[in-house]
Amino acid sequence: MIRKRLQVELKDVKNITFPLPSLEEWKEAVEVTLRGKTIDQLKTDTYEGITLDPLYTETFDSRAKKAELPGFFPYTRGTSPMGYYEKPWLVVQPVGGITAKEVNEKMLAAFKRGQNVVAFPARLLAEGARLEHLINNIPLKNIPVFIDLKGGQKRFLPQFKAASESQHTPLTGVLAEDPIAQWLIVGQLPENTDEYFAEWLKTIEEYQKVGQDVKTVLIDTAVYHNGGANAVQEISYGLSVAVQYLLEGQKQGVPIASLAEKIVFSFAVDSNYFMTIAKLRAVRRLWACLAEAFETDAEHFKMSIHAVTSELTETLYDEHVNILRTANQAFAAAIGGIDYLQIHPFNHASGGTDDFSERIARNIHLILKEETNITNVVDPAGGSWYVEQLTDELADKAWLKFLEIDEAGGILNLIKQGSLQKEIAEVFQERIQNAAYRKESIIGTNVYPNPADRIKAPAQADRESYMKVEKAIGITPIALGRVSVQFERIRLRSEKHKANTGASPKIGLINLKDIKSYKPRADFTKGLAAAGGIETLESDGCQTVEDAIEYVTATNLAIYCVCGSDADYLELAVAVISEIKIKFPDIHIYLAGKQQKDLESMLSEAGVKDFIHVKTNAIAVIEELLHELGVN
Repeated sequence: MIRKRLQVELKDVKNITFPLPSLEEWKEAVEVTLRGKTIDQLKTDTYEGITLDPLYTETFDSRAKKAELPGFFPYTRGTSPMGYYEKPWLVVQPVGGITAKEVNEKMLAAFKRGQNVVAFPARLLAEGARLEHLINNIPLKNIPVFIDLKGGQKRFLPQFKAASESQHTPLTGVLAEDPIAQWLIVGQLPENTDEYFAEWLKTIEEYQKVGQDVKTVLIDTAVYHNGGANAVQEISYGLSVAVQYLLEGQKQGVPIASLAEKIVFSFAVDSNYFMTIAKLRAVRRLWACLAEAFETDAEHFKMSIHAVTSELTETLYDEHVNILRTANQAFAAAIGGIDYLQIHPFNHASGGTDDFSERIARNIHLILKEETNITNVVDPAGGSWYVEQLTDELADKAWLKFLEIDEAGGILNLIKQGSLQKEIAEVFQERIQNAAYRKESIIGTNVYPNPADRIKAPAQADRESYMKVEKAIGITPIALGRVSVQFERIRLRSEKHKANTGASPKIGLINLKDIKSYKPRADFTKGLAAAGGIETLESDGCQTVEDAIEYVTATNLAIYCVCGSDADYLELAVAVISEIKIKFPDIHIYLAGKQQKDLESMLSEAGVKDFIHVKTNAIAVIEELLHELGVN
């Protein structure tokens, strides 16, 4: 009887339908939780000038209604109808070492652990390593190559020809370079670019003898990204460079279709997960649409994409957090649909790697392929209202930017004028400011730093170019950097101070009343100080002025910060600070938390030098503290 009744009740439950709430009802419900604030305050602005909404619905999904399909023009959803099911992305992890023999042994070992592409830095060839030794016992008939030749394409050609002939097989993969990117790195541009491109195109033609299917033209947008560029800039600059190369090819009589198929785009993927996915989808669409401008079948404009994890977001401190960053970036790249993926080891920012960090980077590929089922789903982002709308907005903005570049005379004109470099530098400075104000969190660096973490000064990153520019004119190079470097420089100063004096710079925290009152602001202040390598000594909860005076007398530090609740500040802070300044006039006193104007005036009159709160420029405050502590 009970079982029968339960069956009836379950049947009734299945037939229950809930009314779908309208968007207006959702907004009303959300605004109740916001306590008087409007829904617009949940919107956020991106570096690309796109406003992100708190909720996306099918009303946003304009492009999906046009029935774009994976593998079909304009290839927004990928260039293959089967996605990774038929052909997963290739694992491009450059293998380094001291000698050619060591590199070869490491590469052979990597093939047993998931690597499926011959990849090593062009630096090895430039320093005299012989290709025949690097690829010893590696069957190039079955394994593709991927090497950014960084301006050494012509110089290294004979060795690749010899490798192809010795193994009696055409090479496959990528043996490419991006001259414009290399010029921006070295800060030099040929006086006669027409002459340079004519010679370069002859070199590209020579590579056909190495392998008909080898891609020889690289569009390295990671250079712009690592200089600070946003996604709109990356896309528009990359497309403009590619168009410049196609136009140069036209001048030399190279068929557009033939040259377009030799191009591989290299994009940096960063921790802005959804923007990264949208960037890869949008740029594929725009590249396919450019086929019409060249009166060429779009089949030749199926974009081949190499993705590499961002150097801009790497950190020196708490370097294992880089594993989380790169895993997130790699996942976004895979969702976005790429052909080649390169993941930097977690200690890449320090200028060197080791077997363990290289193994972790390689294993991220394997985990994504084997444990996420991503290779069994064609275009996992397809149909997401958020991603589809973001893709549309990004494509529209990048296309307008691309047209502006075209109207200004092309990418080379912008580079000669320095306007491209200036635009990128402006976005980088915006990123720097946001990190300083902690609007952007860099885990382990500007938030949740580990005070016990110690590093050495970083080695120089491998950004060398082998581009030889004769009869050159000077241009402004792109300054490649990392957002975290401003904090790292300060913290390295603190470490040097400790090494020289035997003690870290310290400040004291005068905590008022009970732990539940002072802990939030005390933790905030400790985190900010630790980001600059400054240690903090905390008092127990000071219930009276005498408790605070006793703590200051015992610790005898140059700087203190008062921490407590707003109510505690009203009751006790003015008296505490006034008494401390009377007894210790040379002490600098700060207070944690933004206060009402009247109370702030009273506290300032009592002796507070400044207020530390969430809208404080952390870099400016840390610099000020270190200066007062004598850390030069």
